[in-house]
Amino acid sequence: MKSLAIVMLSILSTACAVHPTQAQTESKTLAASSINPESIKNLAPFPKSQAGFQRYVIHLPINGNDEAYQVELIAGKTETVDCNQHRLAGNIAEKDLAGWGYSYYEFTTQGQMASTMMACPNRPKSEKFITGATKLVRYNNRLPIVVFVPNGYELKYRLWRAQDIQVAPIN
Repeated sequence: MKSLAIVMLSILSTACAVHPTQAQTESKTLAASSINPESIKNLAPFPKSQAGFQRYVIHLPINGNDEAYQVELIAGKTETVDCNQHRLAGNIAEKDLAGWGYSYYEFTTQGQMASTMMACPNRPKSEKFITGATKLVRYNNRLPIVVFVPNGYELKYRLWRAQDIQVAPIN
């Protein structure tokens, strides 16, 4: 009976919305697609790694409908934390690649973390990826997404897909 309830809950949650686990699955499916060679060629004008930063480059696969997708950039750091909710102070800023009309991104942080102040008696600490503010960027398989992240931090990303357009009811 308990497994039936879990299966029903799973079916209902899948039918109701596109949620991160679906986006992650779709990301793996798209990653298996071919990378646009134009994206690799267009990497040349972007700056190389800056002192104190790592350069992350995301080449997006061809999907046939770039307008239906967005890419969420997620910068952060894996830390050993308690049961509280933690957040990294920092943001991802868009920078202009002068003379090209392209953009790249830079994550800046001083490393401070904020957290809730809940008591966590008898709960062990665990490793979690603590993030700062995320940034949604346009999906464009013809250009790489270049992000500079300070040493000691890392970049992850998630693909978001728009659902079909719905007709709004007149009330």
